[in-house]
Amino acid sequence: MFVPSDESAYEDEDFGVSGLDFSPENWQDPAVLKAKKEIKEIFKQAPQSVFYHIQLEVKLEKNFFHWVTHRAIKELIGEGFLIYERKPLFIGKNTSVLFVFMRKNRYYKHKVKRYLKIIQEYSDPDIAKACGEHAEILFTYALLKRGFRLIGEDINEFQGKKWIETNHNLDFIIEKDGLSYGCEVKNTFGYIEKEELEIKMKICEHLGLIPLFIMRASPKDYNNTIIKRGGFVLIFETQIYPLGQEKLVKKIKEILGLPALCSRAIPDGIINRFMRFHDNKNVNFLKVTKKLP
Repeated sequence: MFVPSDESAYEDEDFGVSGLDFSPENWQDPAVLKAKKEIKEIFKQAPQSVFYHIQLEVKLEKNFFHWVTHRAIKELIGEGFLIYERKPLFIGKNTSVLFVFMRKNRYYKHKVKRYLKIIQEYSDPDIAKACGEHAEILFTYALLKRGFRLIGEDINEFQGKKWIETNHNLDFIIEKDGLSYGCEVKNTFGYIEKEELEIKMKICEHLGLIPLFIMRASPKDYNNTIIKRGGFVLIFETQIYPLGQEKLVKKIKEILGLPALCSRAIPDGIINRFMRFHDNKNVNFLKVTKKLP
C-alpha cells in the first residue's frame, strides 16, 4: 500500500484507457469535479469500502463516462483522499487490477483478496470468450425470430466486396426488407476501444452495411458517431453470462455490485428498440426505391 509520489507511479494504462489528456490545465473539468464529489460521498458514507476501478466506473456510468471517473479517481489519489494497491490479475502476465480505499481503512486486505479472486474468475479467458460467444448467439437468435436472415458470422466480405485493410471481422451480418446490417456485439464491463469502433465502422462502410453495435454500455460520443454515420446502438446494460455460471454471477452481483446475469434469451423490450429503428429505416428505404426509375 502506498500513495504515488509522482505521475509515473500511477500510469493511465492501469485503467486500460489511452489517448486521454491528463495535463494539469485540463484537471478542472466540471464533470470530473462532479465525479470526485460523488466518489467522496460514496467513501464518506462507507469509509471501510474497497473498490477496484471498473466497479466505480460502472457504478457511476449513468452520470459519467468511464474516463471521467478514471480521471476523478486519479485526482483523488493525487490529493491523498484515496490510496491504492495494485495486484497482478494473473501471475506472469502484464495485467493488473487497481484497488482504491481510504487511508483510515485498516481492513482492506481481506476485501482486496476476496474481490481479486472473483475478478480473476470472470476474467479467465475461457469465461470471457464464453460470455462473448453467448451474447452473440442470443442476439443473433433474437433477430432471426424477428424475421432477419443471417448472412454470415465472423465475416469480412459481402456481395463481392472484402475488407483487407486489417484482419478484423464483423461478428455477423443480417438482412431483412432489403436492408443489411454489419453487427458487432460487446458484452463487457468496459467500453469498446475507440480504434476498434472506428475499424468496424469502416468495414461496414466498405461493405455497404448499416452499422449495428450491440453493447452493454457505450459513451454518448461513441453513440453519436455511429448514429451520424447511419447506424444504430443497442444498449443492454447488464453483462450476460452463459447458463451454468450462476454461482459466479451471484458473486459478481452481490459482492462486487456489478450488473450481470445468466440468460437464455434477450428480452423483447431490448429488441423492440432496434425494430423501431429498422421499421423507420425500411419506410425511408421504400420511399427512395419507389422514386427510382
